[in-house]
Parts: sequence; C-alpha cells; structure tokens
Amino acid sequence: MKRILLTIIMLLSVWLTAQSQTDVVIGNAKTYAGDTLTMYAIDDYITRHETPIATAVVDKEGNFTFNAPVKNITQAYIDLSVFKCMIYLQPNGRQRIVLPEKQKIEPQDELNPFFRKYEFYPKLIDAPKDDLNMLIQAFDQNYRNALNRIITAKFSVTKAIVDSVESIISARYPKDNPYFANYMKYRFAMLDHIAYHRNRDIIVKEYFTGKDVLYRNPAYCELFDEMFPNMFANFKHHFAAHDDKRQAIEDKSYHSLKRSIAAETKIASADLADYMIIKGMKDAYYTDTIPKETLISLADSVASYCQNKNFRAMASTLSTEFSTLLIGHAAPQLDLSDINGEKKSLYDFAGKFAYVMFFNPDSYTALSDLELIKGIRQDFPPGILDIVIVFVSSSRDEYKEFVESDPELELPVYWYNGNKEMLRKYNVRAYPTYYLISPESLINMNPAPSPTENFQPKFDAAYRTWRNDRARKQYQSSPGIK
Repeated sequence: MKRILLTIIMLLSVWLTAQSQTDVVIGNAKTYAGDTLTMYAIDDYITRHETPIATAVVDKEGNFTFNAPVKNITQAYIDLSVFKCMIYLQPNGRQRIVLPEKQKIEPQDELNPFFRKYEFYPKLIDAPKDDLNMLIQAFDQNYRNALNRIITAKFSVTKAIVDSVESIISARYPKDNPYFANYMKYRFAMLDHIAYHRNRDIIVKEYFTGKDVLYRNPAYCELFDEMFPNMFANFKHHFAAHDDKRQAIEDKSYHSLKRSIAAETKIASADLADYMIIKGMKDAYYTDTIPKETLISLADSVASYCQNKNFRAMASTLSTEFSTLLIGHAAPQLDLSDINGEKKSLYDFAGKFAYVMFFNPDSYTALSDLELIKGIRQDFPPGILDIVIVFVSSSRDEYKEFVESDPELELPVYWYNGNKEMLRKYNVRAYPTYYLISPESLINMNPAPSPTENFQPKFDAAYRTWRNDRARKQYQSSPGIK
C-alpha cells in the first residue's frame, strides 16, 4: 500500500512540475517605464494563431520580468508598438534581454491594416553559448551569408560546394539540442533545394516520409510549405492517384481524405496526412480553389475527429477563420463604448437588424455618408433597424471631441475601444466599411451597400426575405404541421 501511495505521489509530482514549467525573461528598458508589456506565443505556423501568455509591468527603474508558462519550446514575441521582439521560450529557461528605445507608433500606421511591425531578435546578456536563442541567431547569420554568396555566385553551384558550406557551418554548433539540430537540418534542406534544385521527391522522402511532424519548428514548416504548396489544387503533381482525394473533398469526408493521403508511400504517416489536410485547407481558403462551406465542414470534422489534440486545435481555429464574415454565420463580437463610457456589444443590438459602419473622421467619404445615414435612420423604425457607427481613431479624446462638437449629429456613434483585433476580424481595410447583421447576430450582407449604393431598397428586400423565412419556420414548427 505504501509503495502504491509513493508511486502516486511521485507521478503527481512529475505532473505538477510539467504543468508549472516557465521561461523567465527579464530585462531593463527605462523608456518603457510604467508600461505593461504583453508576450504572445505563436501556436503554429499554419494558422499563425497567437496566444497572450504573459505580461510584465515595467517599473519606474525600467525593470521587467515575464514568467511565461511553456510545456514545449515555443516561438513567441513581445509587442513593442512598432516592434516585435522575437524570442524562443524553453521550459525552465531564463533569458536577460535588451530592448530598443521605445518608439511611438504614428497614428496613420496604427490604423493602417497593411502596417507590419518590424521583427527583431534581442541581444541577450550573460547567455550561455548553448542557449537556443543564441544558437539560432548565430546560425541564421551564417546561413544568410552562405545563401547570399550562393545566389550571387558567378559560377555553377554544385552539390559538393553546398555540402562543403553546410559542413563548415554545422561544425560550429553543438548537436545535443534536438530542436536546434532539426532547425539546422531543415534549413540546410532548403538551401539544397534553392542552390542546386534538388529533386522534390527526394527531399520529401528524406525529410518528411514517416517522420515526426515538427509543426513548432519554423525551419520544418517553411520547407514543408515549399514542398507542398496549395495542396488541394495540386494533388496530381504530388500523387499518382489523385481522383479519390478530390472526391473525398467534394464529399466533405475527412476520414476518406486522410486514409487516401496516409496510404501514399511518400507520406506513410497519419500525423503527416492530418498536417497536409490542415495546410491544404488554409491554402485553398485564400486561393478560392474549394467552396468555403466545404472547407468549413472539413475543418469541423478534423477538429472533432482528429486524434492529435494539437491538430484539432489548429482545425478549430481555421473553422472559425473560414466562417468569419461568411453570410449566414455568426458575426464577430463588437467591443464598443458610448460617450458616457457605457459598454456595448453585439448582444445589445440583437433582435433587430444592425447597419454597422466603421468610420474614420479623416475619410471624406465617411463624413459625407453621415448625412445620408440620418435619412436611412428616419426611413426605418428603430424596432427594425439599428444604426451602429463605429468610430475608429488613434485616441478616445478625438472621438469625444467629434461627438461633442456636433450636438445635432443625432446618430449613435460608438468608440471602438482601441480594439484592433475587432477591426481585423471585420476585415476593415478602408473607411467607411459597412456590414448588415441580422436580428440573430448573423452576417446578412458582406459588404453591405453604402447609402450611395441604394442601401434602402436592398435592405427592404433583405428584410422581406428574413420576415418570410421566419414566418415559414414558425408555420412548419406549428403543432400538427409535418
């Protein structure tokens, strides 16, 4: 009995240790004093989903500490306004980093959906030579130099030359870190492919067939992307038997598609087949090669039935991404507040249609549309249509000044609460942007027509359709109706 109890205690201790593993990242950055910094983990390299995993308050002396919970080596970044400070987190790791001086993002960049933050890897202080971040930073510099020399070479680059370069670089680094060893391995495989156009089938057989899927390793994922681009549209380029795979997609059958791909000799792995399906769905969505509803159904099946829990999470993320803004699917949540600071969400407009306008005061078109929207509001009773104007600018003060400067505005204008994620989910890339949301909080029109594009008659038609559908459903659900 004591032996059993001791075994249980030991197993519980191991489990608790695994659950509580953290990577501690510390530093000093006086220009950020008083700020709260957030660290995000990159969950995978297909969905690129980011999860906030730690925050750090920078004290008045500039000191900060992140305690990031990690179970596996994970690439993450610290959001620094115009910068992304990239870092590899390791269970029970510890790094002391140097951050650049704080730079404020320009208002025009803050609201620009095409603005991309500058990514950099920080300088590490007193880091051991075998620290993963030190290894990857040093290796990447040598790799880029070699790649540039090979690309710009004025002579024919042979396999022997590339192998020699790789051998010289590899000899500089330890091989006892499996993550880093694989990082080098797949970077060199990409170099082979670029330098002397090594045969794709040979690369696939050597680096992917029957191998573990290293979906957390960016070098693995980049080579995979290069070997299997737009998978669903290019089955015939990868497999001799491809008609059955196309049929499985048309049938929305995840199990048939997985069996067919896993049975291929160049795959020979259920996990690799799943990863291919997930990557194929993402590529197909953004190239419009497969109907959206088919992709949503496939993604839901993978999320429900895939045996790998990490792949299930990836598929679930894709399903949400695919269905966002799709007609008849749930509208993204609204995060708003009025002039008095009262919070408003999508639920506050449920039961009525909502004509949502994303507005920026620097847009002449948006300003011009406001007068026309007043007419729309008068044409339709409040019980049928709500006007929701989402004010987007660099500061709440600008919002308050705009609302208070026009007492005759007579329109419900809400502050967007600085929620850039909401703008991303609504795909706001220009102002104004319009949507029509149904009483059930579903996307009804994407995009909705502007007031100058005959919104009133189009809304009349949409309202009649909705009213008739509701009446039909009520009739069909009545007692005695079959």
